[in-house]
Amino acid sequence: MARMTKHTELHNARLSWQDDGAPYSPDYDDVYFSREGGLAETHYVFLQANDLMARWQALDAELVASDRHAVFTIAELGFGTGLNFLSCWRLWLHSGCRRLRLHYISCEKHPLTHEALGKALLQWPELARWRDQLLRFYPDHTAGYHRLPLPDVTLDLYYGDALELLRQQSSPGAKIDAWFLDGFTPAHNPELWSDEILATIAALSHGGSTLSSYSVTGRVVRELRALGFEVEKRKGFGHKRQMLFARFGSEFREEIRTPSSAVVIGAGLAGAMLARSLARRGVHVTVLEQLPEVAGGASGNRQAVVQMRLNRQADALWQLNLHSYLYALRCYQALADESGNALNWHACGVLTLDSAYTHTRKGGSSQDYSHYPESVLQQLSTEMTSAVGGIQLQEAGIYLPGGGWLNPAACCRLCLEHPLISVRTGVKVAKLERAGSEQWQLSEPGGALITRSELVFIANSYAANDLEPTENLPLAPLRGQVSHVPSTSDSESINMVLCSERYLAPAHQGLHCVGASYVKNTDDAQLSLSEHEENLQKLGAITSGLNLDPKTPLAGRVGFRGTSRDYLPMAGSVPDPEQPAHRYGGAQHFHDSPEETRLPGLYISAGHGSHGTVSCPILAEHLASLACGEPSPLPQPLAELVDPIRFQRRGRRRSTSPEQ
Repeated sequence: MARMTKHTELHNARLSWQDDGAPYSPDYDDVYFSREGGLAETHYVFLQANDLMARWQALDAELVASDRHAVFTIAELGFGTGLNFLSCWRLWLHSGCRRLRLHYISCEKHPLTHEALGKALLQWPELARWRDQLLRFYPDHTAGYHRLPLPDVTLDLYYGDALELLRQQSSPGAKIDAWFLDGFTPAHNPELWSDEILATIAALSHGGSTLSSYSVTGRVVRELRALGFEVEKRKGFGHKRQMLFARFGSEFREEIRTPSSAVVIGAGLAGAMLARSLARRGVHVTVLEQLPEVAGGASGNRQAVVQMRLNRQADALWQLNLHSYLYALRCYQALADESGNALNWHACGVLTLDSAYTHTRKGGSSQDYSHYPESVLQQLSTEMTSAVGGIQLQEAGIYLPGGGWLNPAACCRLCLEHPLISVRTGVKVAKLERAGSEQWQLSEPGGALITRSELVFIANSYAANDLEPTENLPLAPLRGQVSHVPSTSDSESINMVLCSERYLAPAHQGLHCVGASYVKNTDDAQLSLSEHEENLQKLGAITSGLNLDPKTPLAGRVGFRGTSRDYLPMAGSVPDPEQPAHRYGGAQHFHDSPEETRLPGLYISAGHGSHGTVSCPILAEHLASLACGEPSPLPQPLAELVDPIRFQRRGRRRSTSPEQ
């Protein structure tokens, strides 16, 4: 398992507050914004200096004329109070752009707490509209990448060491159009102005990328010039004599990467989330579903629980599960806000009793989970579980206050309600093959052509094995039966998800969902009385605490989860089965050559198992980012965990290991 770095721990900014209410950093002996007018300085040094409005509008006009879409990406060193971002967001909304999108990345080693950020931004009531939306999703904990699903703009917050996080970007070819260098002064924060940082900035820039900063330190100017930037010293803001502006290379060149169309195979949660992420980028998406309706498979349950897979060590898998969970919570809340909660999202909390871990002999409240933020996970005593759960439970447990449940089928339908998405149900893709050098051809069982596309996403769970390009990926069905149990007067009062060896969702329309069973090596889709009884029996103390009838009549739903060999999802470009991963750099280092080992224009999202509600949202964003040449929400170590090529790499490693 990949290890986390020395920068796993995150410490919030230590502040003192000046008489005028402005924050000050005693650790860096510096202010967060100019005393002469922070908002005016932001506009002058960053927005105006980079000529953002004119560049946006000129590029958008080109896109409208060519009927294309593209993204403009800004990266900032030093998020601080978020003033630069909010000012940029406001300017963006006044640009009137129709085909251009804005992606804003900001690095911050010591983020302000949620409370401190809100207090600092009270300085500018004219930004209240954008401040409130930012605060709704703003995280003040957990190192790594945080993607925020804000209206009209994508915001990625990189918490931790900026050099490391920028170097870990996993989307090949993703470039930055404009840089805001706004860290504390180089004299007090030299690591944010190091030669390594500047070299990374150059590596992530393209011809015409611009950069601005309040600082004109001689070493920074010299290094930027040595890296290929054309540097100007311009008049500074207020009392400052000079500021810095730079342009990378001599020719102005915008990268337009967004594809015009794509096909998604599968209309469950993985496919619907993918279609939504692509459509939001301006891609025309055709969704093909072999069943008669959307979410007819495992995504069709009445209630699906959103809870995090726990890890006892702060390694890369821990970070993947944690960030997937955090993004899923933001995503569902954003969807609920946009739709009047058409997906029936309830962030009611999830309480898991220690008995849930009896079959694994690990986990539970006795483990040390101090590497999780308290706002995300709380370890509760027996007395506390009863108080939180509202019934006598007689067990200690783990509480996720942000978790909850939703209607996955409603969520799928909501994601697919987009003018750029068309859905065709009752269409089975039996054959997927290359048609020339640039397109994929999709055909029905009888050989009739369905469509052709340069870009195809396979999101049909374990049925991906029915298609030749993905037939060897280690996927398998895992039967799961959910029981529908009539609520009682006692159980109606439960307002959170309770879990033992089975979960009990809060009553909805007079029924609880209880599940789910795990049965391998079967394709039987009929309801099973024994699995129904087992579901109720494995609720343990929850059943007696709520006076649920353990002999309730058989009712429920059967679905088949798609699982991978290592029980992690697969999300990435599909490896070429004819080209095993190559070995470079010695016996312990295995990397792939993208040109040789990937099938161009073909991606997969599958193997989500029991936690698709958590993994599907962020992996949809990851795949859409890869396909569109944009920065991904997953850093490289996490992207490698879900990359389907991992199985080829492991096979290659075994075949080349020296004999013992």
